[in-house]
Amino acid sequence: MEMQFAAVLASLALGGALLVLFFGKWWQPLADADRRVKELDDAVEALLQLRAAVLKQLDGAPESEQTRAWLRRAQEAQDEVASIKARHDAGQLYVIRLLQYFLAAGAVAAGALAEKQLKIVRAIQEQGAALLEAALATPQAPPPLLLQPEELELPLPATTGATRARLNEALRFLGDCDAALGVWGAGGVGKTTLLKHVRGVCGRVAPFFDHVFLVAASRDCTVANLQREVVAVLGLREAPTEQAQAAGILSFLRDKSFLLLLDGVWERLDLERVGIPQPFGVVAGRVRKVIVASRSETVCADMGCRKKIKMERLNEDDAWNLFEGNVGEEAVRWDTQISTLARQVAAECKGLPLCLAIVGRAMSNKRTPEEWSNALDKLKNPQLSSGKSGPDESTHALVKFCYDNLESDMARECMLTCALWPEDHNISKDELLQCWIGLGLLPINLAAGNDDVEEAHRLGHSVLSILESARLLEQGDNHRYNMCPSDTHVRLHDALRDAALRFAPGKWLVRAGVGLREPPRDEALWRDAQRVSLMHNAIEEAPAKAAAAGLSDAQPASLMLQCNRALPRKMLQAIQHFTRLTYLDLEDTGIVDAFPMEICCLVSLEYLNLSRNRILSLPMELGNLSGLKYLHMRDNYYIQITIPAGLISRLGKLQVLELFTASIVSVADDYVAPVIDDLESSGASVASLGIWLDNTRDVQRLASLAPAGVRVRSLHLRKLAGARSLELLSAQHAAELGGVQEHLRELVVYSSDVVEIVADAHAPRLEVVKFGFLTRLHTMEWSHGAASCLREVAMGACHTLTHITWVQHLPCLESLNLSGCNGMTRLLGGAAEGGSAAEELVTFPRLRLLALLGLAKLEAVRDGGGECAFPELRRLQTRGCSRLRRIPMRPASGQGKVRVEADRHWWNGLQWAGDDVKSCFVPVLL
Repeated sequence: MEMQFAAVLASLALGGALLVLFFGKWWQPLADADRRVKELDDAVEALLQLRAAVLKQLDGAPESEQTRAWLRRAQEAQDEVASIKARHDAGQLYVIRLLQYFLAAGAVAAGALAEKQLKIVRAIQEQGAALLEAALATPQAPPPLLLQPEELELPLPATTGATRARLNEALRFLGDCDAALGVWGAGGVGKTTLLKHVRGVCGRVAPFFDHVFLVAASRDCTVANLQREVVAVLGLREAPTEQAQAAGILSFLRDKSFLLLLDGVWERLDLERVGIPQPFGVVAGRVRKVIVASRSETVCADMGCRKKIKMERLNEDDAWNLFEGNVGEEAVRWDTQISTLARQVAAECKGLPLCLAIVGRAMSNKRTPEEWSNALDKLKNPQLSSGKSGPDESTHALVKFCYDNLESDMARECMLTCALWPEDHNISKDELLQCWIGLGLLPINLAAGNDDVEEAHRLGHSVLSILESARLLEQGDNHRYNMCPSDTHVRLHDALRDAALRFAPGKWLVRAGVGLREPPRDEALWRDAQRVSLMHNAIEEAPAKAAAAGLSDAQPASLMLQCNRALPRKMLQAIQHFTRLTYLDLEDTGIVDAFPMEICCLVSLEYLNLSRNRILSLPMELGNLSGLKYLHMRDNYYIQITIPAGLISRLGKLQVLELFTASIVSVADDYVAPVIDDLESSGASVASLGIWLDNTRDVQRLASLAPAGVRVRSLHLRKLAGARSLELLSAQHAAELGGVQEHLRELVVYSSDVVEIVADAHAPRLEVVKFGFLTRLHTMEWSHGAASCLREVAMGACHTLTHITWVQHLPCLESLNLSGCNGMTRLLGGAAEGGSAAEELVTFPRLRLLALLGLAKLEAVRDGGGECAFPELRRLQTRGCSRLRRIPMRPASGQGKVRVEADRHWWNGLQWAGDDVKSCFVPVLL
């Protein structure tokens, strides 16, 4: 039986082998056909991707005959392949396919057709690849300019023919095939001014750019520094490494048209390492251009600029027009002798626009020939400069003349301190005033009997006005408002900064914003240096011993280390011997947990800034600094901070005290009790106090200290249990709270049971208000008188609030931030009584930042569909506002584009009143 079974198996195996040999002759071609059709299908998919790339590259541009023929062939190939696939897929059963093979000639079988068509498709791919490569290599013209440069009416101060001609040439570059433009010339000839004019008119001339951003490269610029500038300008998130930051910038800009204005370039920069997409030109329908400003023509060439504009000194006529425009016609034309002397003074400026402007302003108040003659003698005095020759020395001499011409020593000293910030840095006016006060340039006189801090700030703004009027400071850009020129920031021209550092009194060591990883080790640099600025670097290494860094004999009076975010503890150990130090800024230097006890050794210290760190407690040893006048600790990241009893009373000379956490929810219970107790027991006078409080009783205690000189400027209230209203904003409570109301400028209220907020005309003259987690708040009213000074309003998690109509009556409002207010259905009400909302226009004259975040029920900005005007709006943030389908914005002439940060789905579903409205926005889809 076993032998019979084995025989059967052998017979079956032999029969199977014979069948495989017999039918394999026809099975192999069928398998080959499957493979060929699959290869053809993959090839067509690649062809479709290539076709899409070619069409994207054209992006509306006229097609050549060759391109049209190729697109036609690609379409025909796609149709033919679809036919072959249909024929192949029609018979998937083996028997049917076998019959097709027997009945059809080999040349027309599906496999043979696929093989033949595959060769055709690959040939079309090769032609398309060559066509795309040629298109990418051939410079393409961007879309035509909306206006020709000659058609623009530009408010150029004291316009000269040369100025307008160079600007027109730069604007024409935006519409030609060149990818990079170089602008070069000596310092002070107007390169930065030209870039700013280009930025200002791009919205009217070349609206096809999604982003137009001006970035200052400055001297000793590193990739990391340039990345920080780009990130700040574009509003992107910072990344931990250069590579990650470059990837983020590249991802953001890859699919956008942009114009990069790169100012102050001293050497070739690798923009690809920064993350700027390459190549420049018209790529895949996107326009990428760069304008490089440098003092060197060679640097422009190294940056790939084939086309260049040389910014030359002005000729005699243009120089005179610019000079006369800054002096004023009446000052020079009413007396022939003055007119003659004025032309000689203008000639001393050597045709440099910067010098013509600042010297002209310096002479604008001179009304006698004797004053003009004396000025001319000073300008011709060789001792005004160092005696060296060269354009920079000439500029320094003229700057020195204008500096000496300032009306007070205070203005002169304040101007010089601006040179402590990095080159081309946009300096916040608030930060600058705080520095001037800390250095004693704007003294606070507690014996004066008035609001001393207010007086110091008024004096500081007066100095700023003097310096801006003299053209020694210029308006800066505010990154928060999408790099918009703003009256909140100032900038010191690099040529003026160089000159200021040359004739600063005493010795200064300034290495700000140059990418330092460790402090300078040259002992000669530190020796006798009175002011040291190492701010905005990346100092993360320091020697174990001060002598190793040349610090052993250093005794500076002021030291600025802010924004070194990983400052090593060894650096603090090295400076503990600076016993003459009176000014120390350690803001945002990565101090974690323990207070650096080395600071307690600096017995001469008068100013200490420890804001934006992570400090758990203040030590009693801080009381050793008996001369400390200014202590700033804003935005401490920990929610708890311990202040020992008796510490504040030991700091008897304290004039400014700011103690805030970054938490909006909770802090340690009664952590401020020792502070108030000390103020009460010691009878100390604090000209400016900023502090957290937990109850109204503490507000009353502070108000009772006002006669002793304790003036509260910033107040953060939280967990006000049982407080249905904010009594602080009502004149009815002036008797018990007037001492706080009188000086309060910033009010923050979080996590409280407040039901209504009503500010009458006698409320504090607040500038900043922030309300958060007021879940029962349903009524807000703000009288016109109380709202006249408000610059910033922020509201978060106020769930029962339905609208904030009162904000439309804020003439100074610059920033409005609303988040998580789930009950808000509209921002503003309808029209006034008897009017029509559709006809009445609501204007926010100074609003620059509008953030609408997580407003799930928000359906309209205004009731009735009325429009709003935002002539200064620069940045709009919207997320989680799915019901808001329309932005009722009326575009302003020459406003420029508004950056919109929004969800892609929300942006695509917006309803627009017209293309002119939509063109005012550039989306940043998240």
